[in-house]
Amino acid sequence: MTRLELISSYIKDDEKVIDVGCDHAYLSILLAKRNIKSIASDLRENIINKTSQNINQEYKKYITFRVGNGITLNENEQDYIPVLAGMGTHSILEIIKTSKYIFNKIITISNNNHDILRSEMAKLGYISRAEEIIKEKGKYYNLIVFKRGHTTYNEEELLIGINHKNIKLLKEKNELLIKKYENILKNIIKEEDKKELKRILKILKNYKY
Repeated sequence: MTRLELISSYIKDDEKVIDVGCDHAYLSILLAKRNIKSIASDLRENIINKTSQNINQEYKKYITFRVGNGITLNENEQDYIPVLAGMGTHSILEIIKTSKYIFNKIITISNNNHDILRSEMAKLGYISRAEEIIKEKGKYYNLIVFKRGHTTYNEEELLIGINHKNIKLLKEKNELLIKKYENILKNIIKEEDKKELKRILKILKNYKY
């Protein structure tokens, strides 16, 4: 399964999506095959123009192409679900924080700083409802489905997440991180940095799958 196929599996048949930074609209094409409407949005006008010209005419009935920076929705499109993939956590947060809309569901997928993502999203009133690790081209990505709500994560939940659907890959990723952090620990000089890394290692090693 690819990252796009994984994202698609978390979208219901009666939902509508805006794919932010859609590139060549591959997610929208997948959704169009299921008769799901979507907005393929990208900052790069040349990408949008080229993709919209080359796409299958049958799929065009379900896809709206839009040039825009961030979550560009019209007033009658506020029920669309933002998908933010192919970017880092800080870019995802910047886009959500600068959006003027409140969403019932947001899907993100990135490969870094998920503790920061969970923490900042909680401040914005979004909590993790489902998470799944996927491995693609040697990298581990974490899909998170956020929904409206309020919670206080404990240290373990903040670092590792909650409601994971692929425990095998989660364990594989965490074991790799433990080895990585143990090697880094050997070369750290500052005591403050050592203390933080030891804290993280303790959480990873004590996690119950």
